[in-house]
Amino acid sequence: MEKWKFYAVCVAMAALTLTSCTKDDGGNDQMQNKATLTFGTIVQDLAERTQNKQSDLLEFPDCSDDAPAYVEIVLMQGDTEIVGSMADPFRIDLVSGQLFTKYVPELELVPGDYSLEYFAVYNANGVLKWLAPRGGVLADFLDEVLPYNISLRAGVKQYTDVTVLCFDNRDVNQYGYEFFDLIPTEVFEYCFFGNYCNENGRHYPARYSIDIDVDGEPFLRGVENSVGTTNAGEPYADPLCLQLPNLTRFDDEEDYIDYTITLLDWEGVYDANEMTISGSLSRDDIMDNFEGDSNLDYQHLFFGCEDGDGSIPEDVPDFSEAIFSDPTNLTNPYYGPPAFAIYEYEAYEVEEGEIGSEAVETILIERRSETKEIMGITVVIQHDAVYEDGVIREDTDDWLAQDDSGNIWYMGEDSKTYDENGEYVNNEGSWEAGVDGALPGYWLPADPYAGQVYYQEYYKGEAEDYAEVVALDATVVTDMDTYENVLVTKDVNPFEPNVYELKYYAPGFGLIKEEGYEDGELVEVVVLTGIIME
Repeated sequence: MEKWKFYAVCVAMAALTLTSCTKDDGGNDQMQNKATLTFGTIVQDLAERTQNKQSDLLEFPDCSDDAPAYVEIVLMQGDTEIVGSMADPFRIDLVSGQLFTKYVPELELVPGDYSLEYFAVYNANGVLKWLAPRGGVLADFLDEVLPYNISLRAGVKQYTDVTVLCFDNRDVNQYGYEFFDLIPTEVFEYCFFGNYCNENGRHYPARYSIDIDVDGEPFLRGVENSVGTTNAGEPYADPLCLQLPNLTRFDDEEDYIDYTITLLDWEGVYDANEMTISGSLSRDDIMDNFEGDSNLDYQHLFFGCEDGDGSIPEDVPDFSEAIFSDPTNLTNPYYGPPAFAIYEYEAYEVEEGEIGSEAVETILIERRSETKEIMGITVVIQHDAVYEDGVIREDTDDWLAQDDSGNIWYMGEDSKTYDENGEYVNNEGSWEAGVDGALPGYWLPADPYAGQVYYQEYYKGEAEDYAEVVALDATVVTDMDTYENVLVTKDVNPFEPNVYELKYYAPGFGLIKEEGYEDGELVEVVVLTGIIME
């Protein structure tokens, strides 16, 4: 999980009394008091020098592991630049192997009031390590930001905390030295993704804006997600990820971030009534979306996809009305393989519109002779195995049953994943109809029609795949054959924005081809390459 981190680093101002030379004629001693200013820092990192010297939130680069070498500062007195300038900050090298600056005569200053306008730490190659923030949206959540007011007095050693910032994607070792205070405060990344359902229950990616309040104060206003249309004319929407501060004064379960999300019309895609979704977040809520050190889940929003009373979306088939007299007799013309046959498929990657010359995966699908009972129905077990270079990577049993009308129902699956060595990893993605509220959907409808939308499964918040019938009369040419009157469906997983599949079913054969798309670009093609009769 990438996160912003703040570090409070003390700047040591040593105000030392220096004595001027005494005249030889024995006249009055003339004492000129000066204060020597020394800056200390600490090992932490930023990774990329910004174009200018501004500390805007979005300009802070990633943290890195390289060592600091020198600092740059701008010190002013009133409107006068005393040490360095914003156009040319003053460089002070760090003592070799240490975390404080060398003595430089330029910092031997007359006691008085100064302001620190710029403070940054760099590595030996001139790459920015730390940067002290200067205002911006984070100012309300830091004790102090630049400029710092510094009062130097002769004979006084003064310490001033300077908060510096980096964007860190790891747990940083926290080092402290003598008079340095290290006070980390995370700024979490939190993402939203939305779907809109029209009055017919059809899903669309949603266009929306977000308002955020933190501890009752406005933080962000009117931030919109990015939307667009693919080359194929399909609408897509990106998730909206925000940087939200982790305020440690609140308990883990205490809500302190409030959001209001407003659905926006999307010209050419949908016209929607005004809808808003409001909620609050605690630290625990945000942490629940973290997946390890580098990944995070979205909060999935649904505008109009439910009535608010827990009702099931309209396009989920009504299982209670289905009659199963002979559920293992799969006669739907778009289904394959038949009994005692193994279908062999090959998968090819597509780059810049070019299909690879060699298959990256081999998929074998067969209908097992064994059966299983789910929700009182005897189901067929369809076995799918995916191989890479001869090594098993996925091993799945799909559970199917046909009702008396000819609809094939998807009753769940037992899916196992393996690593590149063929060692078992997990069975994520497995589910069973009737367990924990999961409902079956159509694997294939009996009488498909263009524009038909149906859920393939409905396990709220976990598995909500649905399909739309795109065509019934497509012609598909492969190395195997030329197929007429092909059924084409667009399969969508609403939890994976900008990703969908086109599947091609030929009467009498079943699935003959599959195309995977990301952001409207074709990225994978799977084709039927052989039928093995047992």
